[in-house]
Amino acid sequence: MYITARERKILGSLLTSHHEITVQSIANELGVSTRTIHRDLKGVEETLGTYDLKLEKKAGSGLFIYGNPKQKQSLRWEVNQQRALDYTPEERHLMILSRLLEASEPIKLLSLANELGVTVATVSNDLDKIETDLYGFHLTLIRKRGYGVEIQGEESRLREAIGFLIMRHMDELDLLKILRENLGNSSSPVDTVSNQLLGLVDKDKLAVIERNVEEIRSSLPYDLADSAYLGLVIHLALAIERIQQGEVIEMAEEYLKDLRDTEEFKMASQLIDQLEATFKLDIPESETGYITMHLMGAKVRYNQNSFLEATSLSIAFKAKQLIEFVSKRLGTNLHASQHLLNDLVIHLKPSVYRIQQKMDIQNPLTEQIESDYNDLFKIVEEANLQVFPEFHFPKEETAFIVMHFASALLSREQDQGIRVLVVCSSGIGTAKILAAKLSQQFKEIEEVEHQSLFDLKNINTSKFDLVVSTVGLVDYKDYVLVSPMLPASDVQKIEHVIRKMKVTKQTREVRKKEEDSLPQQDETMQSIQESVQSIQRYATVVHQLLDSLIAEQVGGSSTLEILQRITKRLEEKGIVERSEQIVNSLIEREKVGGLGIPGTELALFHARSSEVRRPSFTVYFMKQSVIVPGMDQKDVEVSTILLMLAPTDIHNEGLEVLSFLSSLIVEDPNGIETLESQDEAAIIHYLSNQLHQFFSKRITIKEENDKNVY
Repeated sequence: MYITARERKILGSLLTSHHEITVQSIANELGVSTRTIHRDLKGVEETLGTYDLKLEKKAGSGLFIYGNPKQKQSLRWEVNQQRALDYTPEERHLMILSRLLEASEPIKLLSLANELGVTVATVSNDLDKIETDLYGFHLTLIRKRGYGVEIQGEESRLREAIGFLIMRHMDELDLLKILRENLGNSSSPVDTVSNQLLGLVDKDKLAVIERNVEEIRSSLPYDLADSAYLGLVIHLALAIERIQQGEVIEMAEEYLKDLRDTEEFKMASQLIDQLEATFKLDIPESETGYITMHLMGAKVRYNQNSFLEATSLSIAFKAKQLIEFVSKRLGTNLHASQHLLNDLVIHLKPSVYRIQQKMDIQNPLTEQIESDYNDLFKIVEEANLQVFPEFHFPKEETAFIVMHFASALLSREQDQGIRVLVVCSSGIGTAKILAAKLSQQFKEIEEVEHQSLFDLKNINTSKFDLVVSTVGLVDYKDYVLVSPMLPASDVQKIEHVIRKMKVTKQTREVRKKEEDSLPQQDETMQSIQESVQSIQRYATVVHQLLDSLIAEQVGGSSTLEILQRITKRLEEKGIVERSEQIVNSLIEREKVGGLGIPGTELALFHARSSEVRRPSFTVYFMKQSVIVPGMDQKDVEVSTILLMLAPTDIHNEGLEVLSFLSSLIVEDPNGIETLESQDEAAIIHYLSNQLHQFFSKRITIKEENDKNVY
């Protein structure tokens, strides 16, 4: 039975869960869209069917596997045992890293590529990612042509990295189960990647060491938690492996001196004596020191004044507990984050020591972080209290940890689609230019709608995640005021708001309903009529624009004179009434914000007025350039004026068509070149074809939407 890598991941999530899981949460975990998960569910259901299991889909609740528990376990073993050549990138990175950490000499890239069933180029790209990860352990990745690739660094750092990998990528319960079975059963349900990690230590040695540690555990005056127990077993197994390979760890004499007088050192020495006899090895005293630190780390939870073990392995357990706590509170799997655990371990090692020593911690951004991410801040405070009950974490330190979790939430591939409302004085022209720039600048933005000040009072702004405006808004507090050309300073403002909004949204919406899992309903007669009428409105506006389309030369020595002449021509054609009122509207609009397009010789004058009888888009070019204030607050030398006019009561379809035309100035370099050419035939041809393509696309979209209904 062949199961793809993503299907294995989906099955793994479902089989290990004791409650329903939403499609969205699985998509979040795998970093793909919900549509992708829905597509993969067909293969998942086929696999389940072969084991007489059923996938139950509950609208608004999620997915759950029903069936015989023994069949579930059999399938889980099958999924874990299956060797898949289509490793996920994360699995591939892990396989490469574990191979390099255990190697005693350089490995050729071709050898790694053959093992993983990928190209050398893929392995090389993977190594770029791995090299970054190694910085956290102060290890160096050496790559030389004809030499191969290897990892170099201090022995203690290498061991930390190996132990960290095992504890990060293997579930604690599975590890305990494996140890309890003494690793003697070769058919144990361990997947390929986990098997690779366990290959870093000899399984027979691991079983012997586990028995010795169990004896020590029972003689301790305090409980040795499962996490500390596992850490100690793995540390010793790695130590024996490395010592037999001639690699010895070192510890400064001053540290050893402090440790020798402790009860834990005596127990560690007893354990070392047993291991020396068993494996016929001379184990240096520094190894005894590190075992002592493990035992003392376990003692912390019972004695606040004891020394907290500061190795990456022990801190990794605590960090995993933090991640687990926050994940449960948020209803999302943060263990899937590629960097969160490593970043937390690197941060917490010195931080915990500073807290234990009651050293001052400075964080000038504490107040801002607590304000921006208030809900997350409270959750992390609870997590700190739960995981580190023996310590008091000051707000300054909590703020640092909050930023690590916020970063993990922000870096998730699924980036929830953000709905943005753009507001400008007329709702056309500069609004569309700003909307286009926002979409280009921020990948998180999924939908941008633009409205004018005329219509803002009729809009329910609560359905938007973000409101961005080119003019000041009197009755609204939560909006971002920007220039239509979106300079760097405004980009930074919006970036800050989006970061706050995304984290807040994920911390508050713990269980979001799966809208795409709800069954579609038949359309009503009214909705069908509205769909048809919408197409008719598009057609009418496109026809009106084509009928009034003008590209011609105009004379005048000033902007005012030019506007007076061109609006008079439109009045004679019956497109507008009382042209002087139109000129006043255009001049007032220019005072609100510049209309010159930076980097071009174009100016986009636009207005909505009750004096406009039907929408129009016209182009005028001049022999003599005029100076017009630009959208970036700098003057622009303009040789072509684009004039866009709309009635005050124009419908949404009409605004959409006009906004599409204005977007060409930003989104289509060919459009700018054509409009600046002063070639009447070329301009008419270009705009006519653009309107035709827009209308054709709208019809296609409507047809597709109608098909999806039935």
